[in-house]
Amino acid sequence: MAKLFDPRKTLKCISNPLLREFFGRRGELPAVRWDEMGETDIEPIFEGWQKMPAPDRLEVQVILQDVNQLADERGLPVLVEEVQRWAPERAAELAALEGRHDKAMWVYLHLPEAFDEAAMFARADALAAGRYWVKRNSLPKVELVPDEELRTALADALTEYYWPTQMRGQHCAVEHYRRANGTDYFFAYLDDYPDSHLVFDDAGHMQKRSDRYAFTDVFAYCPADGALELFAKGGKKVIAPLQALFCKAVLGEDVEPDDPAEQAYQLDHLKHRSVRLPTDPADRIAEVQVRSLRLEIVGSPRRRITLDADPRGHSGDIYRMIERYLNSEALPPSKLRVVHAKFSLTFLHDGKGRPKTLTFNVGRNSCDLKSKTDEMRAIGERCLKLWEMVND
Repeated sequence: MAKLFDPRKTLKCISNPLLREFFGRRGELPAVRWDEMGETDIEPIFEGWQKMPAPDRLEVQVILQDVNQLADERGLPVLVEEVQRWAPERAAELAALEGRHDKAMWVYLHLPEAFDEAAMFARADALAAGRYWVKRNSLPKVELVPDEELRTALADALTEYYWPTQMRGQHCAVEHYRRANGTDYFFAYLDDYPDSHLVFDDAGHMQKRSDRYAFTDVFAYCPADGALELFAKGGKKVIAPLQALFCKAVLGEDVEPDDPAEQAYQLDHLKHRSVRLPTDPADRIAEVQVRSLRLEIVGSPRRRITLDADPRGHSGDIYRMIERYLNSEALPPSKLRVVHAKFSLTFLHDGKGRPKTLTFNVGRNSCDLKSKTDEMRAIGERCLKLWEMVND
């Protein structure tokens, strides 16, 4: 997660009783006169924090950063999901808290397991913000027992792949978490190329240090659907072998390389004006617009045409463009294949400000819905199924 962390602002957003409980449990800030302080009078807290020994000061900073990251529209739904899974009887206590930061801090204090997993999932959801998770369907449907042996098998397979080909990833640690919807997440942390940089020590002296930071691959496997979504940097040349080694190490299955002709998402019917894009009434969607289409010429896959509709135009603007700008005799629909689409959903207006919108992209084997909030991602996924775009 890359949300800006302002330490003073974060302290102001957490109520004094929760800050008092947080530092009190740690045996810190005994000189702070909590009963005499106003809710936004955080300077004594901040100054006391900064005077702590360096290890304790940094530990508090990491915790507050996680609290800050979870206190937004992406993190809170994940936090609620984990509380309902770990301790549903305490969900009402969480709901009674008004502030977002208070909710996150309360979970840290009272349900640390839920907090840790929510922080992990929120990082995964934000990891590829603006990027795509690559999806592969039609895999074996296996109920996993993610024990240490399974995690080690995946770690070893990743090391065997990365080290000879990229001279990094010699060391790997894999962590597993299962979301409430049954999806198994595997976070693989691998050592990156060494890097030298300048740092300050605790005495304020600058020195040069060499470190090997970790890079992350994330595998999200849904056993009910036999579907694997993967985030890893490196493009197609990396994705295919990672899919194969995951299936071998985790599912115990040898799979052939993904057939380019197979698609996780079916897009071709979007080139026709007659396409129906229904929505679930419960989602309160007022309008669906196909904002952009990328068309590939059959037989010439490197020749592509991209049409971008006017975002302020009518929902059918993209089809007026097709009729106006494409020569149907030279390029009939049968000669065109849709390889990418951008959608924009506008929700019913509740009378406050502008109506909410959701914009997302879908390719033949990729989608960026995982970079959206849980609520918006669920709506987008429902739409894709209603539009008959998800191949099983």
